Amino acid sequence: MDVGLLLEPVDTVKYDFIRLSQKETWGVLMRDDHPLAFRESIRPEEVVNYSLILPLRERVRAEILNWLKREEKDLNIPLSYTLLSNAALLVEEGLGCAFCLDGALAIHSSPRLRFVPVYPEHMTRSVLIWKKKHLFSPAASLFIQEINMLRAQIE
Repeated sequence: MDVGLLLEPVDTVKYDFIRLSQKETWGVLMRDDHPLAFRESIRPEEVVNYSLILPLRERVRAEILNWLKREEKDLNIPLSYTLLSNAALLVEEGLGCAFCLDGALAIHSSPRLRFVPVYPEHMTRSVLIWKKKHLFSPAASLFIQEINMLRAQIE
């Protein structure tokens, strides 16, 4: 892979990157019949007793656990996900509540699903990354060159 789009936190030591300006809100995706579905927001203590579906990525998972103020062993986490569309299907089937970003319903729209933001509010950004000093294809090289020109204009 030449270029990747990843959700922070990301270890960027081996990569050049651009942090995208758009912030995204963390929340919990749940079925519309869940007891917390129509809250304006969810606090850590309100969600810890339910089955949770967390991202598989360790850094993101650690950030969620930090927000929950719990260790993984103290939670009911029956499933993990790498693709949000899969997590949405699992939630729709009633297998748990998935921690995700506010764009979840754009990926898997369903009248049975509801996104509730976490409180205190937790925001994150995405980064566009590529390996440092890597030999890229001509198309990837041109893309990275354009990205770097845009980055120079922003900074």
